[in-house]
Amino acid sequence: MFRRETPHPVFSYLIYFGCLISFFTISFNWSQGRNVFLVSSYLAFIALIFNFKYYTRRVDLLWSPLLFVAVGLGSVLWVAAYKQPGEYINLYRAFMVTGKLLIATGFVLLIALNERVDFSRLVKPALLLLGVIVNLYVIYHSIKQGDIRSELNFDRATVAAYIISAIDVLMLYTLLHINKKYRIILFILGFSISYIALIYTQTRAAILAFPVISIIMFLADKNITKKQKYISCLSIVVLILLSVFFLKNIIEQRIESFKMDMNTLSQIQPQRENSVGSRISMFKAGIMTGNQHIFGQSAEQRGAELTAIVTEYPLLSGVLTYANVHMHNELVDTYSLRGVWGGILLLALYLSLLLLAVKTQKNTALLAITVTIIVYGLSDVLFFSSEATGIFGLAVIFSILIGKNVSTQGKIAGSQYEYDKKD
Repeated sequence: MFRRETPHPVFSYLIYFGCLISFFTISFNWSQGRNVFLVSSYLAFIALIFNFKYYTRRVDLLWSPLLFVAVGLGSVLWVAAYKQPGEYINLYRAFMVTGKLLIATGFVLLIALNERVDFSRLVKPALLLLGVIVNLYVIYHSIKQGDIRSELNFDRATVAAYIISAIDVLMLYTLLHINKKYRIILFILGFSISYIALIYTQTRAAILAFPVISIIMFLADKNITKKQKYISCLSIVVLILLSVFFLKNIIEQRIESFKMDMNTLSQIQPQRENSVGSRISMFKAGIMTGNQHIFGQSAEQRGAELTAIVTEYPLLSGVLTYANVHMHNELVDTYSLRGVWGGILLLALYLSLLLLAVKTQKNTALLAITVTIIVYGLSDVLFFSSEATGIFGLAVIFSILIGKNVSTQGKIAGSQYEYDKKD
């Protein structure tokens, strides 16, 4: 097994089987799923060690995995340097876990990018099954519980919305490519249940962003004709309007909440405890404290700096509630704790994924997942939640397995043939 010139398929089967188990279990907040994902990454690391030359032969496929590892390692090293008992201990623990998950994503992603075996026929049915189960579970639970925000077994509805979005992007892509004759009907049906489920989480970012991301993925797909694109886009608009009409009570509640937040912002007062106002406060204060420590600082130091900033600028007092959590913006939070080097690594990761999706892989599933990570990172910190980090890391991996362009696969196969001839 270990003397082959190319990796033995048994590694791939074990790695992806573990990833599927992890994808299913993390989706319902089972902590064992994270451990299974880490075990899969250990197998990926072993495969890399025994087939190092094979997995590193293409430089263009190294950037994203390396940057996942770099961002994760940066988080782990930051925790190791500053961690201490106290009120910020849960923050340190969270970043330690998510750092490990990002590193795990990097190793498994490197295996997936260089995969010779077509696993899409095995992975796609599993993604479809998970998408149907999750969406129907959310809809059923929400109808049964009334107007309560669906949390999908999590303690926050926003985390549930992010996880549903990642699962549904992969489900919709699979529906687009599982049956040419009925793919438009299947896509529209899948979008309907996905959007209804997201509305029941009452997460504004997901309700606004998910339709746009779905349309981007759909329009970027070269296998869809112009006529099909026109019909589907029109159908999506109609479905959005119908969803808003039938679920208007939930939509009206979130709109009213947003209006109240905006009205509060227009008032001149020192205390502004609301979703929008607190996010604006965190954005401003996070950048300010980051500017004072451009090479990074401890969570305790950031907390002290935030308190000093609020003393000078009372209108930013909304930030203090979240001082021992995060700044509700991926880039700002990273910059405020790990400094400019942390921000640069995060931006480089975003850019590498976009280039990988658009240029190297021509992969619309990966493009949609990447845009989702970036957009949701504008109003929250995905890489603070172990569940969100694990799900989106796995979503990136599965988007590679199901979304490789046919021409790209041909080039890889051809380069593999030349590689084998030389050896």
